[in-house]
Amino acid sequence: MANNQNQIGWYYNENNCIACRACEAACKQEFDLPIGVRRRRVIIREEGKYPNPKVRYLSTACNHCAEPACMKACPVDAITKEAQFGAVLIDQAKCNGCKRCAAACPYGAPVFNEATQKMDKCTLCIHRLKEGLPPACVRTCPGYALWHGKLSDIEAQTTPPEIYRRPLKNTLPGFADPKLTNPSVRFSENK
Repeated sequence: MANNQNQIGWYYNENNCIACRACEAACKQEFDLPIGVRRRRVIIREEGKYPNPKVRYLSTACNHCAEPACMKACPVDAITKEAQFGAVLIDQAKCNGCKRCAAACPYGAPVFNEATQKMDKCTLCIHRLKEGLPPACVRTCPGYALWHGKLSDIEAQTTPPEIYRRPLKNTLPGFADPKLTNPSVRFSENK
């Protein structure tokens, strides 16, 4: 569990994701991101063998961890965890583009922006949260596979709405061990 009681977290319901990538597109549009920079991405994994093959989808971004490995790895203290929502942010004025944060993050969240020569990652749409609006990716998901809220509310299953509640997990197959950084994301696994 996150140390900050106001920590905003993600809820991802694998059953509802259709891999349409609307979350990716919404993020790119919200921030006018250049080609090659994706703050959110949908990973498609094929598992199993005939006669029981399976395709899994995972919408992933920065998990705004309680113990961010990226922040610990940054040699210029450009990465901070802000107090109001628990968002892990990169100060572009301080970032030197060394890519150490990318090497340290077990979830692949920080990406190098060739245009700026700096690191980039999900900001939790903190500018939208401050206005009482959901992150762009959440707002756009047509299957309601992606949700956000106080992590404590997600864990208590008071959010998202009751119709989307399923047993929660801290990880899914292919997701890095949550003990590494205590990520602010919870999952419902595809059955």
